[in-house]
Amino acid sequence: MKYFKLLIVTFFLISTSVQADESTFDKAKAETKILWDKTKSTTSEVIDKTAEKASEIGERASELGRKTSEGARETGATVWEKTKEVGNATADAARAGAAKIRSLADGKECQEDSATCYKNKE
Repeated sequence: MKYFKLLIVTFFLISTSVQADESTFDKAKAETKILWDKTKSTTSEVIDKTAEKASEIGERASELGRKTSEGARETGATVWEKTKEVGNATADAARAGAAKIRSLADGKECQEDSATCYKNKE
């Protein structure tokens, strides 16, 4: 009879602990489901916000690229005009220098300190 009572008490303790474990398992399962739902919604929100920000950054980059392109076109045109001016001035100076050399070589223009004047006087 002692063994029988001991067996019943043991059975009672085991069944109580199994029920407690099931209750704990159910609570953990419910909390895990809540956590999973929050994770899904948070992830969805993060993805949406990231997509919005990426779109905004893309639009800003496009606008900046357009402005840069326009600025480069204007700068290129200005540089080209200045280069043409410098080229024309260089060509004019070269023509003037060539004319001066021709006139000195021909002896048309003689100055006292010029080497061609001394050559012609001798």
